[in-house]
Amino acid sequence: MANENDFRDLEFCRKLISRAIREKNFEVIRSLLNRISSVFVFSTAEFRKEIVDLAYSELNSWSFKETVEIGKESVLGNVLVLCYAFKKICVITPEKIAMAADLLKLVHIEDPLTFDFIPIEGSLALDLHETVASNVKVSTIEKATVACELLFINGRLEKSKDTASGMLVLYENSRRSEHKFKGRIVSSLLDKRLDLFIAHLKKICRGIDNENQLAVNYTMVYDVLVKAAVPIFFDLNHFKFEFDKFYNDNLYFARFLDKSGNEHLLMPFEEINSTEVQKIFDLENEVFVTPTGRVGKITVYDVYSFRKTREISDVTLDQLQTTKQMSENEIGKRLRQILHDQNITSHSPAEKADLYLHKLYVNNENDLRDAAIIIKGKGYPKITLKDIASNLVKAVDLPVQVVFLVYTGILLDEPREKFTNQCDRAKKMHCIVDVVDLTKLLLAYTKID
Repeated sequence: MANENDFRDLEFCRKLISRAIREKNFEVIRSLLNRISSVFVFSTAEFRKEIVDLAYSELNSWSFKETVEIGKESVLGNVLVLCYAFKKICVITPEKIAMAADLLKLVHIEDPLTFDFIPIEGSLALDLHETVASNVKVSTIEKATVACELLFINGRLEKSKDTASGMLVLYENSRRSEHKFKGRIVSSLLDKRLDLFIAHLKKICRGIDNENQLAVNYTMVYDVLVKAAVPIFFDLNHFKFEFDKFYNDNLYFARFLDKSGNEHLLMPFEEINSTEVQKIFDLENEVFVTPTGRVGKITVYDVYSFRKTREISDVTLDQLQTTKQMSENEIGKRLRQILHDQNITSHSPAEKADLYLHKLYVNNENDLRDAAIIIKGKGYPKITLKDIASNLVKAVDLPVQVVFLVYTGILLDEPREKFTNQCDRAKKMHCIVDVVDLTKLLLAYTKID
């Protein structure tokens, strides 16, 4: 009689699984998967992956229904069925809704740990349309709806507009009242009907009667909808800048600040002119951030690598005078030191005619961007277009996301406008740092007294 330690031996498991599956003895296979599950749950990720890989390789030629039949009762069996679904079903079409419904036969599918045990990446997609109502039983649709919600909650259903539309088809063809309600919420978002969304929202959230109140309670509303298992989603990576447009590819509102600092909400799957977007609200960290791909103005206070600058409120005339007496090399050296203290290295040790190349963090310590920094020090008391023209041409031609113009003198209107226009045309973020902000930056990082 095999004991628990025997099932920690991969070769032993392989021989038993291979033999049982080859003989297609369902009762023996179910018993075997259940015995291995007691070890599988408490083993390392590496061991679990080995077990799943060897078991799946033996089951690879079986039908989905057969796999569900032998795997529905054990944790390992549930994991194998889900792996089969991700690898072979891939897209849930009207013809495959019954397969999705069969996932509810898995005893452990409501346990999030079951999904954590799956050693492969991937998710299912939805491709459903109106023919579902005429070709699939309502009871099957209702089961598939619950299964898809579980997949979505556990991050295994693709987050896309197609998924939102597919879930709406399921909701609209279910008889369950909770499904109908979720369908109305999803429909209002897809149809860009803010009035209807707020009307439906009132049933589960009090005190939200208009867009302003929705913006104020933005995070709370999202959390309530998630807890209600409404298949909304929000990811900063789903914001897209394409040509001169900003597109919200989330099934939730984009909360953003315009260039004047005013707050707005953008409906799901809606686009606006990219120049209108200054910052986007990050739901996970609950802060406004500068999104990847955005073009236009940012301030030195927006840059995570220079974040301590916000702590300096005032500077003295003596401190300003110290900064004004610095050369380009002196300023560049201090900026390198600030970035070096954050374990960031330059692109290369060389600088070209007051143009410095660096890497720095924009939103947080995981958001590393390439930057070009044009510096004009004490040798340029009054900065003309001629003074920055060659630097600017080189900077906008580089594969960088941010261009800085740092100066200690007086920047005339013409070079300021040219700098802004050229960066916008090249689709770069740009930041102008005058002598006051530069002094605050250097003070914040103790590079001057």
